[in-house]
Amino acid sequence: MINDVSFGPIQQVAYIVADLDQSILMWNQAMGIGPFAVARNVQPLEGSVYRGEESHGITINLGFAYIDNIQLELIQPCDEQPSIYREALDAGHTALHHYGFLVEDYETAYQDALNAGYQAIVDAGQKGWARMAYMELQSMPGLISEIIEWNDNTRPYFDGVKDMLSAADSKQLIHEFSL
Repeated sequence: MINDVSFGPIQQVAYIVADLDQSILMWNQAMGIGPFAVARNVQPLEGSVYRGEESHGITINLGFAYIDNIQLELIQPCDEQPSIYREALDAGHTALHHYGFLVEDYETAYQDALNAGYQAIVDAGQKGWARMAYMELQSMPGLISEIIEWNDNTRPYFDGVKDMLSAADSKQLIHEFSL
């Protein structure tokens, strides 16, 4: 039987890294990827639920680049707070962490994932604003999908990063910005 769950095309691949700047340099030197948009000391999941518990105050550094139309996201945990990112780094998983999908019908995508055997690791955001969830397929531990509500609030964020990098000086590898 073929599973009917579909989040649409992959829009993002994300890696957990121990050192953002070193990882950016490695991606650039090994694969020619860059330039990168970098946001430091970001607290993206305030008020989220992580493995059934309310989560507060994690801090991360983020690096973004594009490989054609796919966003490469590098995530560096900056503190010891329990999080999906710290969990991966502490386990030594500094490789592919998750695939990201931008979904217009968030509630349907979320329910389809649950029906297909996914379990929510992180739930974040606010209905009517922007929501996201990290979902792990129970039959394939380690396969994590991030579903991101694609709407008038999230579209400018993704488009803005892509536009900034398209206009960036290609001789400068890192372009700092604030979230």
